[in-house]
Amino acid sequence: PLFACMEMAVQGEDGKPVLPLFLDRAEAQQAVEDAMAADDGDAKLEIVGLSLHKALEQLVSQESSAFSFVPPASSLAHIQSYLENSGGA
Repeated sequence: PLFACMEMAVQGEDGKPVLPLFLDRAEAQQAVEDAMAADDGDAKLEIVGLSLHKALEQLVSQESSAFSFVPPASSLAHIQSYLENSGGA
């Protein structure tokens, strides 16, 4: 599943809203907590789980929105380690 907070869109390069979709629920929760702390904790933000099919349905039905897939930090660390150990970085 993918995890998102529908109220947590960020501005994309073209000025349109971009909704981050997390592959790791714990990282989505951390992003929500960070956003709530930045907003003085007044907002109540909820994480929803989406299947890829549901995410694509939402993307097609809302022309003005886009998604940004957020890979797990552990995946990025693994790739970085691989590149460092293989002489690629």
